[in-house]
Amino acid sequence: MEAEQMMEGQPQVPENPHSEYGLTENVERIVENEKINAEKTSKQKVDLQSLPTRAYLDQTVVPILLQGLAVLAKERPPNPIEFLAAYLLKNKSQFEDRN
Repeated sequence: MEAEQMMEGQPQVPENPHSEYGLTENVERIVENEKINAEKTSKQKVDLQSLPTRAYLDQTVVPILLQGLAVLAKERPPNPIEFLAAYLLKNKSQFEDRN
């Protein structure tokens, strides 16, 4: 009863002020997912750094380079280096998830 009397003059604050919106659980879930993704990313970077040169290239740039070179050979543009550079920049998003 003493606790109730002490709290009489103060507004009651729920344990979680955002619980009615479900924000805290969602935010906690998002934070947890971000932590997991960050761990995976850092683990993957470490793995890439420890690979031999050939394996590193095979996992990072060879797939997009082969595709770009195939298109380059087919199209035979007058400026092949610029063409390949533009191709790599344009299509890199297709290959970034694989790394």
